[in-house]
Amino acid sequence: MIRTELFKLRTHRTPWVLFTIVVVAILIAPIYFAFKPPDDGQAVIDTFTLVFEAVTPLLGTIFGGWVIGHEFRHGTLRRVLGSDARRRRLIATKAAVGFGSFTVGMTLAAGIGALASAASVASFGGAIEFDGLTRDILGSEFMALVPAVIAFALSIILRSDTYSILGALALMIIVGPLLGLIPRVGKYSPPSLALDVSAWINGSGDLEVSIIPASLGLAAFLGALAAASLATFQRRDI
Repeated sequence: MIRTELFKLRTHRTPWVLFTIVVVAILIAPIYFAFKPPDDGQAVIDTFTLVFEAVTPLLGTIFGGWVIGHEFRHGTLRRVLGSDARRRRLIATKAAVGFGSFTVGMTLAAGIGALASAASVASFGGAIEFDGLTRDILGSEFMALVPAVIAFALSIILRSDTYSILGALALMIIVGPLLGLIPRVGKYSPPSLALDVSAWINGSGDLEVSIIPASLGLAAFLGALAAASLATFQRRDI
């Protein structure tokens, strides 16, 4: 089953299109600065990390909703379950292969961006410091995986990749900030907790909620959502 999922990822265009978008987005700044050098070479790295942080959560949401959502849309799950009716194994395999591949893809894209940034700075004789870059990348990858997990779970509940992507985006960029307006409550919303965990990973600043409650709260939310999606998939006719 793992080989089947890996084959699907290799043959479908969506994962490759998303990977290409990430790479192209993070290469724009190094190419631009190679022709128009900034006053400080560190600006190249700063721009690269900013673009990576902005792009990957959106693409993670799309990928998370697509992993199984597109199979609902094309009606292929019925054939899969006809040959192997173990639904929990199917979901676990898709989740592991999908998000493992997404993490590898983000890491490769980040490596390409870092090398391109270094080459860009070297082209105009500048100097940059890579201190803290790994933590910044890990924090950004975490913030991309959270909406990806949410979209994946919603795609099982809603049986739609489109609605799951819209739902995850609404939670992260609309519902979360609105809850943030409520004193003493908003900081415990899933998006805020995810930001706290990401900030702890990259060491970027103070946390609204300390790391242990933030990580436990976020894990509880994602766990409940995953359990609801699994229960729905187990009981619903495909």
